Amino acid sequence: MSYEFDHLRTALRKARVSFGLSQRELSGISGVQQAQISKFENGAVDLRLSSLVALFRALELELELVPRTCLPAVQSIIRTTSPKSTISRKLSARGKIAVDHVMQGLTQLDQTAKQVQYLQELIRFFERIRIPADQTKNYTRWVKYLERLHAMPIDAEKFEALLKRTEALRNQIERSQSPRSQGLSEKPAYSLDEEDGHV
Repeated sequence: MSYEFDHLRTALRKARVSFGLSQRELSGISGVQQAQISKFENGAVDLRLSSLVALFRALELELELVPRTCLPAVQSIIRTTSPKSTISRKLSARGKIAVDHVMQGLTQLDQTAKQVQYLQELIRFFERIRIPADQTKNYTRWVKYLERLHAMPIDAEKFEALLKRTEALRNQIERSQSPRSQGLSEKPAYSLDEEDGHV
């Protein structure tokens, strides 16, 4: 047990609470035992780096080494660029738990690796983006669908339905995010003005 870990313990507890997660729920998402999380938060043990990385990633945080002189700049960037999510942290965590359970259930299913890989790509899309406000209800329905799916054996028919539903949600979100749907015209990041003789 060392004081150098105190700021990590505080950050972990604060992030877990802001996500609305119990230690048991965080354990389910991260794969780190609940007893270890409890002991770490209470200062009884220091966790291995791999466990810390798993815990913070489950809470949508990254552990990075930053030169001390750059720390104020990094903190400023974090304050100004952190987008407010349109979905609650609890719903986001529920989604992760449901995805993990469904993916575990797929290991017993006789589907091609390509189909499973495609489903994983679709799911990673949701993790990389900010869910638009007008798609919050659709995302919530998808999470509830995954939770119901987890309670039953997944056969080939259910897998196909899951794939189609996930793909449909991805397409809805992409359409919702397009500049045209927001009344904006698409413009290139830069353009060459040939008429003025500039190359």
